[in-house]
Amino acid sequence: MARLVSVATFNDPRLLGGIDVRTNPTQAAAYWLRRDIVRGVFDPLERLKVEQLTKFYGVGHSPVREAILLVSASGLVVHEHQKGYRVAGISSTDYDDLIDIYQRTYHLALTMAVQRGDEDWEERVVLALHRSMKIRKVMTDGDPEARELWQYAYKNLHNEILSGCGSPLLMGIVGDLGDRAERYVNLCADMATDRERDSHSEHRVIVDAIVSGDVDRLNSLLDRFFETGEPMRVSIRARLAELETKPRRRRAMAADASASAA
Repeated sequence: MARLVSVATFNDPRLLGGIDVRTNPTQAAAYWLRRDIVRGVFDPLERLKVEQLTKFYGVGHSPVREAILLVSASGLVVHEHQKGYRVAGISSTDYDDLIDIYQRTYHLALTMAVQRGDEDWEERVVLALHRSMKIRKVMTDGDPEARELWQYAYKNLHNEILSGCGSPLLMGIVGDLGDRAERYVNLCADMATDRERDSHSEHRVIVDAIVSGDVDRLNSLLDRFFETGEPMRVSIRARLAELETKPRRRRAMAADASASAA
């Protein structure tokens, strides 16, 4: 734990999730835990110990227990019978399934947003784009708070775009899948594959298509948006394959050693 600093230590008020820990410690702890798992502060399969987390976040035992339960609904935390809670593992199979369903549900939410969205929604999207354009894209952990601020701006814009769908249920599903996909980026991606990508320009043309009501162009732009991210996804799959090969290699070496000793 704590290879990276916790989001709870950041100073920018935009990164506090709009939650006051003094009045709502459970929601604050849940927000911090969720973001810290996504960011890679906690390793895959790391056990989440209540006592340890109370000291890490500076809140009581009950808020931490409730926070773990809240985050477990997102798929970022798993429960083991009689063993407690762990951070969810990672695998090639899970990643491929996740990306497929994420892109499908994103398309669905965007289509519904265009169908249902009104002028107020369009104005919120334009404002979110304007705000995101002021945030510098950061693809390294050299400045973790700046990196988190970029992720905040990115997620806020996409949340506003999809909010026009008018379905809290669908928004929740896409949000959970998006956080899980982001976690794979933080844990496994070669960031250099995305560093030169002009995300601001890509977002601008997508918002222009939303405002103009050009559905066909919007769907085409979204397909291109996902395609442009493929080099990063290739690097994630390569890293996952490498991680999954290591245990097999260790077992094979152990078997060879046992055979030689015999």
